[in-house]
Parts: sequence; structure tokens; C-alpha cells
Amino acid sequence: MTEPEFETAEELAQRQLDRYNAHDLEGFLEVYAEDAKLYRLPDGALIAEGRAAMRERYRQRFEIDKVHAKLVNRMVIGSRVIDHEEVTQAGSDTRTQAAAIYETQDGRIVAAWFVSE
Repeated sequence: MTEPEFETAEELAQRQLDRYNAHDLEGFLEVYAEDAKLYRLPDGALIAEGRAAMRERYRQRFEIDKVHAKLVNRMVIGSRVIDHEEVTQAGSDTRTQAAAIYETQDGRIVAAWFVSE
């Protein structure tokens, strides 16, 4: 594994958002730790663990749903970033309000929690 090219939690959050919107699956996954965990709020359910599980989850989001997230607001608290996003899907007028909390460590996102409405 190469050394992470990212330094701050905010840079990591922005890099993953940019790659999410570019539908760059491998570039998106590269920002996450190999064993990263994703959770759904408010119930705290584990929705993906590790890059392999994330790859399957986001392949559909990128290739079929063609999602795009617009950053509405961002807060940075040490190694954590809280993003408020407005998520759209190609061919749909529906806008979903979402929040993501990213926990970073050693130049990677190690965990993320998502809530949407």
C-alpha cells in the first residue's frame, strides 16, 4: 500500500465527495481504509464493512443510480467531518437530504455514519 496522500480530515471528506460525484469507484474506495465500516443512523446498523462490500454497494449507486451529492454545509471537529448533502439521482427531480459523519485516522476514512430523509 502506498502512503496516503491526504493530510486532514476535511481533505479526505472532500476527496471522497469529488470521487463520488465523478463516479470514480476505485478512486472513491481508495480514500477509505481497507476495513472501513459504514453505518446507518439512527439505528446504527452496519451497512458495509471493508472495501469489497463498499465496492458492491457503490457500484450500483454510480453505474445505475448515477447519484450526485451537493455539499450544503460542512463541520470539521478534529478527525471527524460532518457533511450535510443534497443527493440527486439522474433522471429524477427528487432531492434527498442526507448527513454523513466521517471518522478519519492515518490518512483514511475508517468509519462513516449516514442518515437521510
